[in-house]
Amino acid sequence: MLLDPDFGVHAFRPDGAPALYRAVLARAVLDLFGKAITASEGADAQLARREALYFLTRERGAWAESRRDLCDASGIDPDALRLNALRILDGGEIVGADARNAFGGIEIARNLWKAEQAPAPRPKALKRKKHDRPPRGVSPSYSAVRSAILPLLSEPRRFKELIIATDGECGVGIVRKVLAIAMQKGEVVRDNAQHTYVLADAA
Repeated sequence: MLLDPDFGVHAFRPDGAPALYRAVLARAVLDLFGKAITASEGADAQLARREALYFLTRERGAWAESRRDLCDASGIDPDALRLNALRILDGGEIVGADARNAFGGIEIARNLWKAEQAPAPRPKALKRKKHDRPPRGVSPSYSAVRSAILPLLSEPRRFKELIIATDGECGVGIVRKVLAIAMQKGEVVRDNAQHTYVLADAA
């Protein structure tokens, strides 16, 4: 299977917490490549599939950090998982006896991947000049993340929405730092009941 580095040759089945983390990774794989997404319909199903694509394929940023954390906790090589997902998205076959039954949405995933590869204009608030963009593999600076995040808070946003809006290019840690400092300065307020952030003058 996609998660199994030995393609089922060896019976590698961790116990306890690693098994739980491995199940979360398996859910992401099924959300991307499965024919139907459990408890999701229409736009929700498409969002779940898109988030699974980001989680499994992003090279850096918040999605990549989450993948690395879960893979480390479950004893799976995060780079091998990503490369395996990319291989399938680029036309490779899923190895394993259960592939035909479990992965009926491969073509949908491949079409989504092709659409992601096509150049698309970034939202106005997130546009940056080419020379301002950090080189590939380099984390954006605090000021760059701040200038990308704060304009999004003209309306209430959940933390997850901020990560999605920035295409996962900003790491979870730096986004939390930007929000924490902005709240200390009184620029941003947090609605604990709704788990949202908004600019103080828009609250």
